[in-house]
Amino acid sequence: MNLARKLILLVALLVCFAGINAGCGLVRREERRAAGEVSRAARKAEERSGEIVWRVKTNRKVVALTLDDGPDPKYTPLVLDLARKQRIKLTFCLVGREIQAHPELARQEVAQGHQIGNHTWDHPGMTLEGERQDVSEIERCEDEIERISGRRTHLFRPPKGLWDGEAFIAAETLGYRMILWSVTLEHHDAKTPEAMAQRVLDGVRPGMIILAHDGEPGHTVHCERTMQALPLLVAGLKKKGYELVTVPELLKIGAEAR
Repeated sequence: MNLARKLILLVALLVCFAGINAGCGLVRREERRAAGEVSRAARKAEERSGEIVWRVKTNRKVVALTLDDGPDPKYTPLVLDLARKQRIKLTFCLVGREIQAHPELARQEVAQGHQIGNHTWDHPGMTLEGERQDVSEIERCEDEIERISGRRTHLFRPPKGLWDGEAFIAAETLGYRMILWSVTLEHHDAKTPEAMAQRVLDGVRPGMIILAHDGEPGHTVHCERTMQALPLLVAGLKKKGYELVTVPELLKIGAEAR
């Protein structure tokens, strides 16, 4: 286990320790850590290390474009149509209840060769949940992913990118790599689709993970401008010589560059 990995686990465990009650106890945490060490050893060859990823180190001009909070019948078909026309592969971080409501869209994402990630069942604030509830949120979503795709994912993105020690341990124990992002397409400083795309293009670097949305849980993000910005962003990235890949492909490229 390298130093960076040890530090991540140490910080997560310290945060967890501060937020749990006395009943949780050191014994339970040690048992989880021991079980996690065994499962991590078995998963190492498959790159499921529990690390938190914002970006990968590479000199190759590749980025991963990720879409959160779907599938949504209004917006997801537009994204899939863009991806098909532009011949790009995306990573969709799906909400379990939305998969249940729109399974045909999730199946279409898989059929077109896109990658699926777990974005919880109900899109809660995971810093407000206990570990048991965190596990339930992840597992319920995963059950839906397996039901529509026939396979499980090992990518997890916490809603709004918020996580604490409990959420980290839940994802770690279940065998996920936590995927965050380097830059967002939607941002309060960018008021128009053109400004949204340009903001990302101005700051893009090899190995970045770009966050956008094709769903609106809680209506915290409105996707009309996103749908207009996405074609501009994809065209701009290609003009700059960037290839759009899935998150697992990006992780593999990063691992090969080490």
